[in-house]
Amino acid sequence: MIEDKTNILKGTGAKHLKRDMELIIDILKCIEETKTSASSAIVVHMYRYDTKEKQEHVQYQINLLKDAGYVEARGGLNPYEFTIYNMTWAGHDFLDAARNEVVVSKTKEFVKSKGLDFLSLPIDVAKELLVETTKKMLFS
Repeated sequence: MIEDKTNILKGTGAKHLKRDMELIIDILKCIEETKTSASSAIVVHMYRYDTKEKQEHVQYQINLLKDAGYVEARGGLNPYEFTIYNMTWAGHDFLDAARNEVVVSKTKEFVKSKGLDFLSLPIDVAKELLVETTKKMLFS
């Protein structure tokens, strides 16, 4: 029975759907730079990506941002389309913590020294570490 479920998943690309912290940060930066007013929306068309795997990867990251409450978004009529309405307060807070590349780099180094991968940390832990790194840089 388990073997049957594994075979079902093989063709879906599900094994590649992992949280990608760098892409999440890039998506939030893009939203901040692109949105011009509260009433405007950003339509993300996944067909611009050259492979189905890349389409699913970007779509998955946007879903994660939506589920985490970092963006207000919904899927479009096309399965590879998203409309992003707003970045939430929490999304802005996370982006503010992750904006500085030196802070991100130092945080990645610290996490790596502990034997972990920054890109796969829970987003709340990543944010907390980014804030702590910023504090250390400012106050030491």
